[in-house]
Amino acid sequence: MSLPDLNAQTVRYTYPRPRWVVGIGPVWNLATNDAYGRANYESQDQILKDNYGMRWGWGGYIYGKYSPGKTRVDRIFLGFDYKGMTNADFSDENKTSYDITTIDAGYEYLFYGTYGFRSYYGGGLTLNFISGEYTPKTETATNFSKSFESSLRVGLEIKAGLEFVLKNKHRNLGINFGGRYNLMNLFNDDNSVNTTGSKTDLSLNDGNDTGGPGFKRYIGMFSIDVGLNIYPDVKRIRR
Repeated sequence: MSLPDLNAQTVRYTYPRPRWVVGIGPVWNLATNDAYGRANYESQDQILKDNYGMRWGWGGYIYGKYSPGKTRVDRIFLGFDYKGMTNADFSDENKTSYDITTIDAGYEYLFYGTYGFRSYYGGGLTLNFISGEYTPKTETATNFSKSFESSLRVGLEIKAGLEFVLKNKHRNLGINFGGRYNLMNLFNDDNSVNTTGSKTDLSLNDGNDTGGPGFKRYIGMFSIDVGLNIYPDVKRIRR
C-alpha cells in the first residue's frame, strides 16, 4: 500500500478583474423635485396646471462599461433606459402619462472588496427625450385628451451601486443593485405658454412662464436598477 504523494498540489484558479461590463434589467422610478405631482381630480380650471406632474413608473435599462487602466478601478460608461411615468392612482381618473428615454454617459470609480463583492460611484451627463399624453376621465369642451410635444432636455446624473459576482465556472456573471438620481433639465428648459382650452399639443413647459406650475420646474428622477451583469472578458486561470 503506497503512501500519498506529499508533493501533490491543490489546483487553484484565479479570475482577473473585468475590463468590460454589459448590464441589463428592469428599473423602478420615482419623480422628484418639481416633477412630482398627483393628478388633479376635481378643479377643472386647474387641469392644464396641476396635471403636469408625474409620480412613479417602471422601465428597463441597458449599459456598457469599460475600464481602461491596469487596476481596472476606473470605468467609462454609456447607458440607455426607458421610463414610463404616470401621475394617477390605479383608478379611472384624470391622468398624465410620460414616456422618457434617457441616454447617459460618464465616469465611475470601482471599489473592490472581497472577490464576489464590489461597489461603484459615479456621475455623468444625460440626454432625455420626453413625451407624454394627458387623458381625462370624462372629455368636455375644455377638458380633453392632449399630447405633449416631444422635448429634449440635457441633465446631470449621479449614481452608486453594488455588484455581486455569481459563483459560476468562469465568474463572468453578476447581479447589479444600483441607484441613480437624474436632474433631467439642469441645462435647458422651455418657457412656452399653454392655456386652458388650447387645441394644440401641450408644451412640457418646465420654464418660468405661466402655464404648467408657473415657474422653473426642475424635473428630477430617482431610479433603482436591479439586473444582470455580464463580464465577457473574465475567464478562470489555473495557477
